[in-house]
Amino acid sequence: MHNYLAHPSGTGGVVQISLFNSHRFAFYFWSLWKKELLKERSSLNIDLVTYDWHQDLVYPSDGGKEELKKLDLDNNFEVSFFSSYRLNTLNDSHIMSAVYLDIINDVWVLCRQGTFESDWEDEYLEDFKGKKHTIRKFKTEDALREALFLSEIQNVFFDIDLDYFTFNNNIEPTDKFRYMKDSEIKNLISPENIVIKWIFERLSGITIALEPEFTGGISKSMRYLSLIENLWFDKNLGNHHIKWKHLHQ
Repeated sequence: MHNYLAHPSGTGGVVQISLFNSHRFAFYFWSLWKKELLKERSSLNIDLVTYDWHQDLVYPSDGGKEELKKLDLDNNFEVSFFSSYRLNTLNDSHIMSAVYLDIINDVWVLCRQGTFESDWEDEYLEDFKGKKHTIRKFKTEDALREALFLSEIQNVFFDIDLDYFTFNNNIEPTDKFRYMKDSEIKNLISPENIVIKWIFERLSGITIALEPEFTGGISKSMRYLSLIENLWFDKNLGNHHIKWKHLHQ
């Protein structure tokens, strides 16, 4: 599902937010929104800021690159079918596929996945036109904030995988999920958080993945979605005429 909202910067305009189970469906919305925004200007770079337990940075194979180059981004059905049935069902190839097609410019990942120090080094991908993109990964919000504030980014897709709110993932059946405290989550995503303020000023769209198999079940995903809704909006997503709380207090 998706909603149109007033832009959270309060400066006018609208922005869209979409919600889905499997993270790979973000590819469809990023493609759709980029296409719509390009109708208003001749060129546009949109960076991705994503909060996710996993890095989700699998590169397209050579065969995958050829398939991406043949994808008709003007055909919404074709893009939706590709998102559902051609992207990796492990939900880890959507970002780099979008980068390869220059739907997304650079990537900024706040995540927990990474065993070795090399896992946190910057990566680079050359897209199908030869443009170079940078992928940056961060262990902490402070490190992400410092890097974003030194950048010259003008436009951002903000992406949240709700499994970021877990501390353990890919767990054994006998293990129990461990979660961030509600107070920590609220501080992280509050409109008063300076990183969120920075993102909202540059926002081009929000994608939220429920990913219930990685949150401990659908009820857990809905609980953490509700935390976001209650912090950001005056109504639950799916209603008409939703307002941003921080703009109407």
